[in-house]
Amino acid sequence: MAQQNKFDYRITQEGDKWNAEITRRVTARRTSVSKRENGFENEALAEAWAKEELVQFVKNLQAATVRKADKRTVRNELAAKAEAEKIAAAAAYEEKRLAAMEAQDQQDSEEEA
Repeated sequence: MAQQNKFDYRITQEGDKWNAEITRRVTARRTSVSKRENGFENEALAEAWAKEELVQFVKNLQAATVRKADKRTVRNELAAKAEAEKIAAAAAYEEKRLAAMEAQDQQDSEEEA
């Protein structure tokens, strides 16, 4: 099974103009155009644009992935902190409830005596 890049470029000719496309491999059989530039004078210009743009496009995707990972880390830390506070509040409530029940039992036993 051949390994192909997720992103690549494609150069096509329409009449006397050249077009360049940045493509994304969606499935094994289907590709999608992520970015397109039309009207290059020759194939070399189109290919130069495509190579340069592909590098920049992938860098932008990697930067976005890093930003999302940072946000996810912060979000997970906040969720863990909130969960810890919730558990601590529940423990404090249970402790107060047990103390109140013991005080009530002690008061009841003093009244009986």
